Amino acid sequence: MRIWYNSKDKNIINKIDKSLSIKKQAQQAHFLRNKYRMQARKLMKDKELANHLNYNNTNKPFEYYESKYMKKGYDGDTLYQKIIDASTRSNKQVNKQLGLS
Repeated sequence: MRIWYNSKDKNIINKIDKSLSIKKQAQQAHFLRNKYRMQARKLMKDKELANHLNYNNTNKPFEYYESKYMKKGYDGDTLYQKIIDASTRSNKQVNKQLGLS
């Protein structure tokens, strides 16, 4: 299931509408990542692990990431590009935990 999720994450960049503003693209990327994450967890055979991930790796709101990158000094288009970039990267710790380093 994690391989499926990782492939979905990497393809998010191809799913967002490039005719939208960079902020709207970032919102789309964020939405898709959360959507794929929840789909993957619903499809997991190990329900205990899925519940653990739901509890310990929750979907954060878009504003969380805006604030996170603003605190790091990003603003404008650069801030939203950072959110898009992050939406296409899988969590390395979760990949390692699931045996996909």
